[in-house]
Amino acid sequence: MRQNRRSQLVPSLGYLVIGVLLFIWLILPNDNTARLAIRFNLKRFQRALRRQPNESWVFAPPKFPVSLGVDTLVILKTGYGTKERVPAWFESLTDESEFRGFLIVGDYASQPGEHFKYNGSEYPVHDVVQRTMRHKTLSAQTSHPRALKYRSFVDAISGGNNETALELAKSSGWELDALKFISALELAYEKYPNKKWVILADDDTYLVQHSLKPFLGQFDTKYPYYLGNAVGDFRVRFAHGGSAIILSQAAMRQLIVMNPRVVSKAHSESLSEIWGDRLLARALIRAGVYLDENYCHLFNGEPPRLSRIRADRFCSPILSFHQLASPSQMVSVGHIFENTSRPVLWIDLWDMYEAPTPWRRKTKLQQPRRNWDHVGQLDDAVSTFRNTATAETCAKKCEKYFKTCMAWTWEPHSRHCHISPWMIVGRAVKGKVSGLNSRRIRSLEMDCLVY
Repeated sequence: MRQNRRSQLVPSLGYLVIGVLLFIWLILPNDNTARLAIRFNLKRFQRALRRQPNESWVFAPPKFPVSLGVDTLVILKTGYGTKERVPAWFESLTDESEFRGFLIVGDYASQPGEHFKYNGSEYPVHDVVQRTMRHKTLSAQTSHPRALKYRSFVDAISGGNNETALELAKSSGWELDALKFISALELAYEKYPNKKWVILADDDTYLVQHSLKPFLGQFDTKYPYYLGNAVGDFRVRFAHGGSAIILSQAAMRQLIVMNPRVVSKAHSESLSEIWGDRLLARALIRAGVYLDENYCHLFNGEPPRLSRIRADRFCSPILSFHQLASPSQMVSVGHIFENTSRPVLWIDLWDMYEAPTPWRRKTKLQQPRRNWDHVGQLDDAVSTFRNTATAETCAKKCEKYFKTCMAWTWEPHSRHCHISPWMIVGRAVKGKVSGLNSRRIRSLEMDCLVY
């Protein structure tokens, strides 16, 4: 009898605990730390259970057809110190580019005769930092250090002191950048409320249109989508601005129209926030719109030659490149991608940049590439072996760690062997010897054939 009571009590307590947790979940604000921690860990668990992403939608008919020219607005974020990038950004758009809607925002306003031109139209630069500073929540913050820096910056421009303005842009531009995000979205919604998609891109960000179009075609814009390259901890998971940020029409409406208090709070926080993309994410979270991390592997914060091609995205489309800081870099990337007629996969970078493909030859260990580096910048994910006598020994270490190594680089002078879970097209580096795990890459490339 006592045993039966215990057996009935256990599930009852379980239901009670679940009910209490659900109740707490419902009453907690969207940006509560406990709620965000629970959500973060649940989503991480779900992704761990998922196998390799199925990107068959890339070549399938779109569920929700999208016209990049009609349905999308590109917010191009620039600044006084980087405005020379904008003409190159437009030049990188080939004659076949579908983009037609552009809104250029910055920390200054272009004057008549200074507006940027593309495809027969003029596009002025809108000073959205000024718009932020004029917001009612900041009316009493005129003595804030960041507000004073902006005032000095404006005075230098209006006074014709170009050299001083450029120096201030270089030293304070990153602080002013945080003041652009919210006002840019407000302005975009005021001018283009019917756009189904808003894409926020930096002036050193390249968008791969042939990948972007089928990607957007799988989403119904009646639902709030916040898409991008996930960074940050569980408290604020945010889309990295340089990799491009994408918001659906419903997400824009939910933030700008339905949550004016959230927008006002974001404006007040913009004077102290370091990163504008994190400020935007925090506002979206408070409005109930969370970053969808199922697609973050499609966004990229690196230039093509340094883009880390990993196993989890080998056959996936790539949507963006970043850190194309010089105009010549941007134009060069535009020329390389101008002849593409289908979605670009991560592995396609190898052929587009005419890098050697030893895995397509039937040899266990390929000849190493001298004065080159396929690993790139080292971080915690790279394993370093000291006292490695030869390049061949380094290559064998990569082969030994078959499931975690895709590329290796050996440094003769230090005798360090670096093996990485990614590979990059790379660039010439005097003295280094580098190679690839051909057997692993060959098996990954075979999976791409299912598309």
